[in-house]
Amino acid sequence: MTRATWSRVVAGALALSLAGCAPNRGAEYASSVAAARRAQAAGRYEEAAERLTVAATQAKLPRDAVFARYEAALLRARSGDVARASRELRAIADMKPPSDYSAIAAFKAAGLRAETDPEGATRELEAIALRWPKAGVARVALVRVLRRDDETSGPAGALRHADALLPRLRGTELEQIVLYERARRLDALGRTADALAAYLALADAFPYPFGVHWDDALYRASVDEEKLGRPREAIAHLERMLKERESAHFMGTYERPQYSPALRRIAELYEHALHDRAAAREAHHRFYKDFTTSPLRDDALWNEARLFREDGDTSSSCARLGTLASDFPDSRYVPCASAMCPDVKRPSKSHAPKECRAYITRGEGSAQEGAD
Repeated sequence: MTRATWSRVVAGALALSLAGCAPNRGAEYASSVAAARRAQAAGRYEEAAERLTVAATQAKLPRDAVFARYEAALLRARSGDVARASRELRAIADMKPPSDYSAIAAFKAAGLRAETDPEGATRELEAIALRWPKAGVARVALVRVLRRDDETSGPAGALRHADALLPRLRGTELEQIVLYERARRLDALGRTADALAAYLALADAFPYPFGVHWDDALYRASVDEEKLGRPREAIAHLERMLKERESAHFMGTYERPQYSPALRRIAELYEHALHDRAAAREAHHRFYKDFTTSPLRDDALWNEARLFREDGDTSSSCARLGTLASDFPDSRYVPCASAMCPDVKRPSKSHAPKECRAYITRGEGSAQEGAD
């Protein structure tokens, strides 16, 4: 048997096994759901909700019944019947035992209440975070509660609330979230040293790869170290973060959102805070080499070339610009590279601008970025 034939046999067997494992949802249920989807697509939301209500009574699987009720409630809200939608969502939220849709139903009900009673909605969001800390919506609910505190009583009020919630969330998935939000309020209040200590404690307590805000905490710790006049310590926190960076060999990525900003910030700190231009150049080149999927690699080469040029090393500067034009023929920097270095030719199929834009050479340097 050839390899191709064997592959087809395996694929067919897999398809048959999966088909055999598919649950029997029942023809009536499937028909009602299909009719509901047609009505929904046509904008007939009340009709779609009624179809799903019928489907809930026809479901052979309990989860399908709850799903149909949940979807019906959302469609009633879209049709304008918010009161009934809220009642039905709360009924799902209060199921004993809770269903897979209980937390999201409570969250949606709180969202509907927010339109007319923001304070009541905030209380419901807090209850969601405390009751279902493992639910996907719990984190969003908690953050919204503290942001509401920001609006009504400022960061000091949000900090007090975070401190009150923390003992009730210890040992749950939300502990690290409330710790991070607490540190952010310390920052907002100008308590930089306290915020720094809170960020570092969070990074230690919830390290990579389990810490949701591990990279955010280290990035913000770096910012606070700089505020306190300690740029080398700021760099050390960023290097601690980047030390954990790893590659994915299959589909997906292990990249954390702050990896790229961290290395760019290292270059910034070396150049402007420590005035170590060689180290800044090295950081820019490291970004170009290591962050192979980043759209900012041409920026890194441009800034490395800029530092060489400003230090009088035209040869090294032009060498970097030559690499830039070769690797990134459509980059906005290509016409500038050709203008500065006659030996750097514009690639024949380049879609870059025809002329060097003045803003590029007028305000050279690295952009600040990082944790929101």
